[in-house]
Amino acid sequence: MHFVPNLRVDLVPLPDLGGVPFDELLKGMLRVGFEPRATRTLLEEASAKLPAPALRPHGVEDGGWLVQEHVLFPQSSTWWMVLREDEARWSTPLPEESILPVADFLRLATHSENLEAIREAWPFDDESWQERLFTPSLPGQRWPPTARPGIYRREHACLFIRSRTTGILVDPIGLQRRLLHMEKVPAGPAPEPLSAVAITHGHVDHWHVPSLLAHLPRRDTPVIVPRVPRPSLLTFQDFEQTLRACGQQTLAPAWGETVRVGDIEIDILPFYGEQPVGAGDPLREGLRNWGNCYRFNTEDFSCLLLVDSGADPAGHMEQVVADSLRRRGPVDVVLACQREFLSPFFGGLSHYWAALPWARLQQLYRDYQQGRLRSGTAGPTGAAALCATAKARSFLAYANGFEGVGRPITDVGWGEGEPSEAHCNAVMREELARRGSSTRVLEGCPGEVVHFERG
Repeated sequence: MHFVPNLRVDLVPLPDLGGVPFDELLKGMLRVGFEPRATRTLLEEASAKLPAPALRPHGVEDGGWLVQEHVLFPQSSTWWMVLREDEARWSTPLPEESILPVADFLRLATHSENLEAIREAWPFDDESWQERLFTPSLPGQRWPPTARPGIYRREHACLFIRSRTTGILVDPIGLQRRLLHMEKVPAGPAPEPLSAVAITHGHVDHWHVPSLLAHLPRRDTPVIVPRVPRPSLLTFQDFEQTLRACGQQTLAPAWGETVRVGDIEIDILPFYGEQPVGAGDPLREGLRNWGNCYRFNTEDFSCLLLVDSGADPAGHMEQVVADSLRRRGPVDVVLACQREFLSPFFGGLSHYWAALPWARLQQLYRDYQQGRLRSGTAGPTGAAALCATAKARSFLAYANGFEGVGRPITDVGWGEGEPSEAHCNAVMREELARRGSSTRVLEGCPGEVVHFERG
């Protein structure tokens, strides 16, 4: 069985952010060019529509934050179960004692072949959605079999890292219907052997609880997550706490630790980058997009998983990669996203502006206008530099979107009109040649596999 292709399923603890219309305000501030008087008017008009104070229009005068403290650091979250199909929507808040039964239902729903048993396990009194959730598994497109050591590229940032005896799934989002083309992700069982799951960070294209549970028929399969000292506007959830509420075994190792799963050693690396700023003065303490990068070390190959990282005021991935080289030696493969994010003016992360005080927003906007604003992610040239530092044998692009199994990525902006993956690969080859690096940039697409045997 599997959920019907156009069904959106969410099980999520949502923080109380006061109803702030982040995207609308960002577009408005860009429209008025961050002019102080016009920006204050936008904030005052938006504030008048909110049920309680959440904005600080006077931040324009004092140079401080434009949102209240409880928006920067939400004090509470409410769990919700949400189902949406086309224009039809059903949602319900969940008390704490209901989270585990719902999580168990999601596990069963994608692993049982008995439709009647799934219907009987429906954990809600409202049965209006019970008959329309599922469709029997049909022959069709499937992910490649996972019988040999290698790197199996799946939807967007999802990878299956396979050694001789062990398999680790990274960032599964197969049921995340908020993103373009995701209805094309093949249904079906989790890859085998599924020994653990690793999560990089909490953005919706990397972290989706229903997708995660759909791959985990067993509660005791460990999930490795970033350690979150304090939830905030930039990391809404404590990942460990969220998964423990779902009954899932969870590990939150610190940066610098090594975790062993079967015959794979996993180095937990810092995640620098994809913050509201790429350089300059540090962000406010505790206000951070918390994440992990990883180095997977197997008998046959090693790979560095750098996700959407790059640089931020706390550090630079070049130093992280150099430290990994000193500790482990050259890596076989570097994998990284090639998209560039001009934070905090990137619409895909439209709440990022609220994590910065007004004085800094104005300066960043001037940099943006004058073409001086740095990307928080490495982008193609930065990824080439990281490959050279790692002395990597090969580079594989990933986390550039999804357009279907076996289909190349024609837009690394996932429909925003950005360059193709092939174009980004060509830019990387030029940069690597300029640096005198021997790293090979391999072409590929979701659904393809790189196999290894003793390197």
